[in-house]
Amino acid sequence: MEAFIRFFIDVNKLKFTKRPGWVLRGIKNPESVASHAFRVLVLAWVFGLSPNRNIKRLLKLALVHSLSAAYIEYISPYEKLLKVRGKQELIKKYPALVLRGSKEQKEKIAARRFHEEETAVRKLIHGLPEPQKNEIYSLWLDFQHKSSHGAKFLKTLDRVENSIQAIEYRGQLSREVIYPFLSQIDEITDNKRILGFAKSIEEFFTKGRNKVRNKKNAAMLEFLCELGKLKQIKRIGWIYGGAEEEKTESIADHSFRVALMCWVLAARRRMDLEKVLKMAIVHDIVIIFTGDITPFDDLISGDPKKDKKILEEWPTRSKKEKERLTVKRRYKEREALDKLLKDLPAKLRDEILSLWFEYEEGFSKEGRFVRQVDRIEKLLQAIEYKAKGIYKPKLDPYWAQLKLLLDDPILIEFVENIDKWYFSQRKGASMFVDKEAQS
Repeated sequence: MEAFIRFFIDVNKLKFTKRPGWVLRGIKNPESVASHAFRVLVLAWVFGLSPNRNIKRLLKLALVHSLSAAYIEYISPYEKLLKVRGKQELIKKYPALVLRGSKEQKEKIAARRFHEEETAVRKLIHGLPEPQKNEIYSLWLDFQHKSSHGAKFLKTLDRVENSIQAIEYRGQLSREVIYPFLSQIDEITDNKRILGFAKSIEEFFTKGRNKVRNKKNAAMLEFLCELGKLKQIKRIGWIYGGAEEEKTESIADHSFRVALMCWVLAARRRMDLEKVLKMAIVHDIVIIFTGDITPFDDLISGDPKKDKKILEEWPTRSKKEKERLTVKRRYKEREALDKLLKDLPAKLRDEILSLWFEYEEGFSKEGRFVRQVDRIEKLLQAIEYKAKGIYKPKLDPYWAQLKLLLDDPILIEFVENIDKWYFSQRKGASMFVDKEAQS
């Protein structure tokens, strides 16, 4: 079990690794690798609904495609090329020109980059049980070589996500920088649906939603842009506990690791994995309109002394009070969900609604499983923040909450191992130090 703990902790670095391509272009507060992967997950789901698509495999490919960034400082195709050509400033204005190096030069850079990323992935999965290790590696390799139709399709969706993000940064990027993101999709796929969607992306951002000729694409783009806000919405509980906002994970970051943990920890269980992964994707999407709600929002006063006690003790509520707060929160969340999904195709809208309710009520084994993994992910994040001195309150409430919630034998065993591991490693907090702290 310790191998799983270390794997999830290392994967957590993706929450705080900024995507180098945006850093090179001077974007302020750029998205993290984990946040990017979260919206690629969404794209894999919604575009995988077409016939003959294996959505479960697409979701797995989306989860693994950027894992190497946990150990290497770059995942941008430009960075090594820039070092060879010595034109660091060129990319900010004319990124497409940078890629016009000689074929031989680009092949050498690509080979070196692949070797470094492969080494990083092997290091990341080292120690995992053979089934999980082999599956993660084979999926990552498939994505890199585009050796299957699914991998080629996911690679295209990855570029689509980049295009949407580039235009969302249009306040910080010139048209010359944005255009190559749109044009590259034509160069890598002949899928008519994707090409039509790429055209709608351009219309959506240059002319406005009402000018997009394909109304279904316009509605989907609006939905994807709303979900993109989760990349910037911070988890407020950590901020209440003293974490600086810039060092706090986003909702998208959190949802990405929940999905990855669900996949890996469900390997020994009989359950609908596709449903589990989709549930992990949607479980917090209402936050786009509700904001991040904690159980003690109404008790936070802004007085550090009073709030410290609340955060360390998590005051108990009467059954009646809990029910009242749950009804109030549920009403607010349902309104948010209806607003978010109102223009989506009926089939997709109904599926998301059903999955979200199943998660909230926990009336299926999949729903209960995701709810429990969600809480375990929070515990791991709290431990990591605590070890770095970012989070001030005690961790006792997290352990107590899990003891009341857990009923899955495998997850109970996993948390027991986290408990033993954490208390045996408290003096070795250096394992939590991230790249930023090391630099």
